[in-house]
Amino acid sequence: MFSAVPMPRIEWNQKNMRYMMCAFPFVGALIAFFCAIWLFWGWRLFAVFGKNLSPHILALGLTLIPILISGGIHIDGFMDTCDALASHASREKKLEILKDSHSGAFAVLGCVIYFLSFYIISLELCTRFLNFHMDFRFLLPILSVFLFSRFFSALAVATFPIAKDSGLVHTFSTSTAKLFTALFCEIMIFIISITLIFFCGRNGILPLFSSLAAFLFYYLLTKQNFGGITGDTAGWFVQISELAGLAVLLFA
Repeated sequence: MFSAVPMPRIEWNQKNMRYMMCAFPFVGALIAFFCAIWLFWGWRLFAVFGKNLSPHILALGLTLIPILISGGIHIDGFMDTCDALASHASREKKLEILKDSHSGAFAVLGCVIYFLSFYIISLELCTRFLNFHMDFRFLLPILSVFLFSRFFSALAVATFPIAKDSGLVHTFSTSTAKLFTALFCEIMIFIISITLIFFCGRNGILPLFSSLAAFLFYYLLTKQNFGGITGDTAGWFVQISELAGLAVLLFA
C-alpha cells in the first residue's frame, strides 16, 4: 500500500487494517537502508577514483531513491496540496481541488521547486559526506529524516482531525487502533531520537527539531485550510518533513 515494492496480497478488511499505520514508517527504514548503501559505495568509489567521481551522482541517487521505493505516491499528494493552497479559495473549494485528478500550474511549479531544492541540498550534503572518512555521525542524521517523516505522519493519522468523511486517510483513521498506533509512533520517535543524540550529539537533535516543527506546522496549516488532514496532505507532509530535515543539516 505504501511503496512500490512487490508484496504478497492480503485480504483488505478492518481487522487487518488495525495496525496498518504502524507498518508505514518501515517504508522509511527501507528507503534509509538503500540510501545508506548508495552513499557507502559512493564513498568507497570516491576513495578509489577521487575527483573523477562527482558528488552530483550521489545527490541524484539520494533524490531518486525515496521516489522509486515509495512509487511517488507522496509526490502526488504534495502536488494536489500545492494546487489547493495556492488557490486561496474557500475550504470547500480547496477540498474539491484535492480531489481533482488534473495537475494545475501551481502543482507543477511546486514539484519543480521541490526537486530542485531537494537535489541542491542533497548535493551539498553529499559533497560534505565525501570529505568524511565514513563518519556515521554525519550519515545517521541524513537517514533519520525518512523515518521521522513517516512516524510523524502515522502519528498524525492517529491523532489529527480528519477533513473528510471519505478517502484513504478517513478509512485508515477509523479502522486503525489509534491509541496503540500513537504510543508505538511516540516510543519509536523517542528511541530514534535518543540513539541519534547518543551517537551524533548536536547533529542528531536537528532532524528531530525540524520534524517537530513540520508536524506542528502541518497541524495548523491543515486545520486552517482544510479542517483536518487528508491523504493528499499526508503526502505533502512527508515530502516537506524530509526536505526540512535535510535542510537543517546544512547548518550542522
